[in-house]
Amino acid sequence: MSEAVFGSAAAGPAQLAPLSERISAPRELPLPTAGADLHWRTAGHADIPILHELMRAAGAVDHPTSSITRQEIELAFNAPNFTPDRDMVLALDPSGRAVAYGAATLDEVRETLVQVSLDGCVHPQRRGEGIGTALLAWQEARGRQHLAACEEKLPGWLVSGAEESATSTIHLLHAHGYETARWWLELDRDLADPIPEIPLDPAVRLESYGQRWTEPARLACNAAFRDHWGSQPSTAREWAEGETLEDFRPDLSLVAVAPDADGVDQVVALVTSSVYKEDWEAQGYSFGYVGTVGVRPEWRGRGLAPALLTRVLHAYRDAGFDKALLEVDSESLTGAVGLYERLGFRTVRRSVSLIKSF
Repeated sequence: MSEAVFGSAAAGPAQLAPLSERISAPRELPLPTAGADLHWRTAGHADIPILHELMRAAGAVDHPTSSITRQEIELAFNAPNFTPDRDMVLALDPSGRAVAYGAATLDEVRETLVQVSLDGCVHPQRRGEGIGTALLAWQEARGRQHLAACEEKLPGWLVSGAEESATSTIHLLHAHGYETARWWLELDRDLADPIPEIPLDPAVRLESYGQRWTEPARLACNAAFRDHWGSQPSTAREWAEGETLEDFRPDLSLVAVAPDADGVDQVVALVTSSVYKEDWEAQGYSFGYVGTVGVRPEWRGRGLAPALLTRVLHAYRDAGFDKALLEVDSESLTGAVGLYERLGFRTVRRSVSLIKSF
């Protein structure tokens, strides 16, 4: 990884030229041609049903314990930073079934980093035909177009990812110059095991998550993750959309509240939850999913994360769930992995982020 990506005394991001001057990109972007019987075209909102079907078929092989909902796809298509007929291509077989897609999406927030997310898949029945290679070439070209149109003097990343078991995807990305950048751990905890009782700092009070705390919670989350790898702030739109997801469970989410210097209540720590019932069968048990555990930097070291998390674990058990699941950066600078392990979590699988940096 180049020093310019992460910054150093010798070459920090402030010394970078604008991305538009550092990145070459094609003016025209022809459609892929792989697969003699396939029809390639750009995507549109009407393609959401066949795209969902494709994602579920590929996901059953690539990440069998988690699935994507149609609602999540619809939200992605409606995001202001995504234009389907420019940012996504589809391959259809003679029956009209979608057998591959590739997307390149410029992240909406570009505070310390400009990222283009590369997402895609090939139907398991059509793998080994060079379709994935053709998709990646198109995605990278579109990603370069995005980056080359940016004037920010910031690091630029093309980012993709895969579960550790998806070795062919990882090998393809490595072969095209993408570097392993970060490993993520999925951990679970058996709720039948004893859950410790951890006292709450008397300087804060607990509140159930509700609309009153939507914006304070977003600001707290942004502050908590500002110094984390690859993290960019969530916009008010993104955060509010997350609350509209059918799987989000505010009744199983908590915030810790304390007055700021002006005496106004602010969220200083939070734990959010989702319940993905459609994944219970594949996992082999019922579970609550811990989506976010965040503490404002100035409130770290006061035991807020374990105090909130153990209370959420009790709520999961009271709801009748078998386990709790969460995902964490394997190199989290806050020591989150150790915290979760001390609370009884164990690693069950890994996934990886791969990047090409500019």
